[in-house]
Amino acid sequence: RWHIDLQPWASPTPSLNYEALRFLKYISTSQISCEHMSLNSLRGYSETAKKPWSICLDERFSLIHRIRSKQCRLYSLGLSNDDNQFEVSMANSGCEVHRFDPSIKSAHIQKSRHLWYHRLSIDWRDPNPAIAAHKLHSNTKKLGTILNEFGHQKV
Repeated sequence: RWHIDLQPWASPTPSLNYEALRFLKYISTSQISCEHMSLNSLRGYSETAKKPWSICLDERFSLIHRIRSKQCRLYSLGLSNDDNQFEVSMANSGCEVHRFDPSIKSAHIQKSRHLWYHRLSIDWRDPNPAIAAHKLHSNTKKLGTILNEFGHQKV
């Protein structure tokens, strides 16, 4: 049998809120050294972004080269339109951006030349076809299925 050593709780008493905060802190803390860190969006929007993303634009990483050559693709799993400035700025920089939001009414919306919204959510498995037929306004698919349907091999 497997044995997994778990970390102690993030708070003195078990709390999912503190665990979520610990997880969010971990994924939002830079794990690499970066000389050209963009703490705001790529093009403008810095004053309107509610939660600006940090992006490393060092020459040693492929992102800056992909942005310059317009050979970048971004899948965003964000829900709702609360703060979509990161996606908008990436699209304005020439990246192909696909935002997955199961709450939109139309199946696919092209917001701008490089920005699409899709009424999809990503799951670890494809849905049971018998159950999925009853969900008229939502659609859940595996990432691999979406990549195949869109003809994408990389994101």
